Amino acid sequence: MFLTPLLSSLLLFTSADTPDELRRPQVSSYVVDYLHDGSGKVWENVVITVADGKISQILPGKDAPDGAIKIEGVHATPGLVDAFSYMAVDDDTVEQSRETTAGLKLAATIDLDAPAFGRAASEGVTTAFLTPDSLNAFGGLAAIVKTAGGESVDLFAEEGSAARMMNDAAALKISLGNDVAIGNRGPNRVPNSYFIRRPTTRMGTVWSIRSTFYSAMRYAEAREAGSVEYHADYEVVLAAMRGEIPIRVHARRNNDVQTALRLAAEFQWPGFVIEEGTEAYRAAQMLAKARIPVVAGPGYDTAQRAISRGPSLEEMRFWAAPPEICCEHLHEDAFVAEVGAFPVFPHHHECEVDGLSVFFHEEERDEWGIPVDHDDPLHHEHDHEEEVNPMLPEHELVRDVVLTIGGKELARGLQNGRFSEGDQSTPALPALLHKAGVQMAIGGAEAHDSISTESSLIHQARRAVAYGLPRDQAITSITSRAAVLCGVQDRVGSVEVGKDADLVLWSGDPLEHSSRPLLVVVDGEIVVDNR
Repeated sequence: MFLTPLLSSLLLFTSADTPDELRRPQVSSYVVDYLHDGSGKVWENVVITVADGKISQILPGKDAPDGAIKIEGVHATPGLVDAFSYMAVDDDTVEQSRETTAGLKLAATIDLDAPAFGRAASEGVTTAFLTPDSLNAFGGLAAIVKTAGGESVDLFAEEGSAARMMNDAAALKISLGNDVAIGNRGPNRVPNSYFIRRPTTRMGTVWSIRSTFYSAMRYAEAREAGSVEYHADYEVVLAAMRGEIPIRVHARRNNDVQTALRLAAEFQWPGFVIEEGTEAYRAAQMLAKARIPVVAGPGYDTAQRAISRGPSLEEMRFWAAPPEICCEHLHEDAFVAEVGAFPVFPHHHECEVDGLSVFFHEEERDEWGIPVDHDDPLHHEHDHEEEVNPMLPEHELVRDVVLTIGGKELARGLQNGRFSEGDQSTPALPALLHKAGVQMAIGGAEAHDSISTESSLIHQARRAVAYGLPRDQAITSITSRAAVLCGVQDRVGSVEVGKDADLVLWSGDPLEHSSRPLLVVVDGEIVVDNR
């Protein structure tokens, strides 16, 4: 039997015959005025060279090589690492037929073509830790992805827009608090679904978790004796107890955070990470002593609303009472980026009266994040003549209350516990944890699941700075430290030779609200270009 000429030619096409342009590594260079390397240091006038998706050279004070990408005034950071994300995580990704689903992998059910990944990349996020939903006591195994670079399976998705899997068993998710119990019902109800079950209280949730650990230990003894069959959930629980799989504990309330510490002591966990940690500042000394890190997020701008979801109050004011349009065709600049998304309005336009900018401002707050009322005697030392905005109606406060409590789905998880567990929240959480010596990163939660002005990971870092977190710590909390808490520090989180070429080139200081990503690079490929 003879080979066809075509097959013969393919077999004879060796590496020695490979054209030079196919063997030559793909090299590109970026010249930046300032490099925030992820460790807290800032370098000036740096040339970053990328070869085959890795950082090959970092040369401070060197002249730009031929063909290098150079943008005046640009700041560069590592690709941002979202250490606590619900991107592409929804009701279809959680199995609620039983409370312990430790062996299930989130990676098997998430949609890697979800628009959330593209939105995250557009805001500088290149790596994300995807955590299972908090509706089960044991939610399963988390995943870590790059937000771009995967092969799309959706015929309608843009080429190269899919996320790429880095680790499909990144951590075991355990949840405490209201979320686990809130969907279950007691046996006195009509038994019409599998939600007629325990737990229905915080106490029941802790019992469910302890019961699972003790059952896993009994299973290990029986398994060794050869008297029981393989059990996927218990195998994962045992691997977590041995330290082979990291443990993530979702906890908001102070008592839930302390419960997590007691569980860790009882079952000799080698370590774990607190997710969200709304009241973790109240247990900060205990966390620091035990060396337990926290991925804080999302931040709250009021006790009723997490800033990671939905339109801002200023946007709702604009929609409820839009100002007079002063320029012809200005309304044509407002558009909806996709079906069901929030409108995106221009930030400014050329005219004497800016009808939008008056609505975009930071509300003055005290050191605890509580809005300052200048008419309140407690704040008389700040008394001064307030500017009155004539474009707002007289009964602004009443309308604001209605808008704030009347919005739909302002934050994922409100109905599952966040609303009732956020009354002791403060946007100063990252600063308070840092001050207490707790290792801390910032997570975006559902920040990029929809288009909103107060959502992205970089926005939450900026808010943390506004409430006392040092600027260098804000950068590390969304780059190198976030990578450490996700276990991917050997690949991402800092600009170092040999690491993945994940970079963000910003129009200015990344912590300034006016700064925007100009270029986002993932594994050496430009995935966002806003030049």
